[in-house]
Amino acid sequence: MRNLNENFYFWDVLKDTPANMAKFAVTSILALSFGLGLVACGETKTAGGGPSGTEAGNAITAQILTAEKSPAALAKVRLMDSEALGDEKAYSAEADKDGNVTIEGVEDGDYTLEAKLAGEALQIPVQVNGASVDLGKDRLKKTATVSGSVGDKSLKGVVKVRGLEHSAKVKDGNFTLDSLPEGVLSLVFIPDVEDVDTSSTYLKVLAGESTVSGTFADESRALLLEDFQDSNYQNRFMPARTYDGGWWYFDFADNVTPDFIIGENHLFTLANEDGNISAHVAAHFGDIVKDSTGVAHWPWATMGVELGKSDKALCNDISSVDSVAFRIKGIGSVVFNIIDSNLKPDHQKLIQSEYGLDSVWVRVSVPLPADKAAFKCVNQLAWDFKTIDGYAEVWLDDVELIGGDRLSIWEK
Repeated sequence: MRNLNENFYFWDVLKDTPANMAKFAVTSILALSFGLGLVACGETKTAGGGPSGTEAGNAITAQILTAEKSPAALAKVRLMDSEALGDEKAYSAEADKDGNVTIEGVEDGDYTLEAKLAGEALQIPVQVNGASVDLGKDRLKKTATVSGSVGDKSLKGVVKVRGLEHSAKVKDGNFTLDSLPEGVLSLVFIPDVEDVDTSSTYLKVLAGESTVSGTFADESRALLLEDFQDSNYQNRFMPARTYDGGWWYFDFADNVTPDFIIGENHLFTLANEDGNISAHVAAHFGDIVKDSTGVAHWPWATMGVELGKSDKALCNDISSVDSVAFRIKGIGSVVFNIIDSNLKPDHQKLIQSEYGLDSVWVRVSVPLPADKAAFKCVNQLAWDFKTIDGYAEVWLDDVELIGGDRLSIWEK
């Protein structure tokens, strides 16, 4: 993931020396954006197969076909807010004899359209922003099934799918969801006891196949950005319906030798300590190197994560967040950064906080300032390494956004 965009800078990542004010060029690693703002739709609304022109708002039109490409006459269609967990934020409709459907009076927002007929279904993400949307033609496919465990056989409750009208009761800690449309799903477990946190997981399902869900992540106490329990390198807080972004990275200068990395993409290892998975990486800092022009190149190393989609046009709005927390241990120290890489290089780091590391886990909480206007556009979180005798080693886990509003954190 290196050398994608050599225009990003890090500062103050060395031991305390007069050279600390030097600038260090490093890859930007795919800055962010994803527009997933939530606008409530009000009560459930029903629309027929054709336009009436009587309701205010935008119209969503589509032609639904069966898997065999014939019109999906009388297919049931539902348009729900993409983050909703109930039908109070939904519009419903039915396709006409030609498979055409129109849903009128749709307010601006991000939605998921689901169509189903006779064991077939589809889901389509829909963004409405001041204009009607024609989705064209799309075909139904065989439905999928998801089963899994919420992690404790004693727990009871319900598992729901964000943005879709699907739910399943949890029995003996297990659940099964059927008749699901192909695509990416965000499952949410809502327990029926107050002292257990609501939790969620993301997964992708294929038409006609059965899938076992991954682990569920706690979400009610804080917005969990990452706990690495899913053993991949995309953060767990990514919007469920995109795989373009949210990636972790580790990057370093040519005069730095890393430990515990995997392959050419500089992916750090995921350490497993009695079932708990965390990020693990280390680096040996070499000497200052001068190039042929006499310019000095200082050693640096940093690990970080995108907050969303790999597109700088849009940003994450974390102004609702009170603090960013994480667990960390290691050798040396880290400088934690909150970054807006759309700004000029010397203004991109909105927060820089240094923390010394120890051999035991500690939980660090980094408060955002009272004036949070600058945090309406954030691309990345990053941890710059500072060494002891030229060596730094870091374990990182449980990165959380404290006090944030999940449903407003994605800015259009």
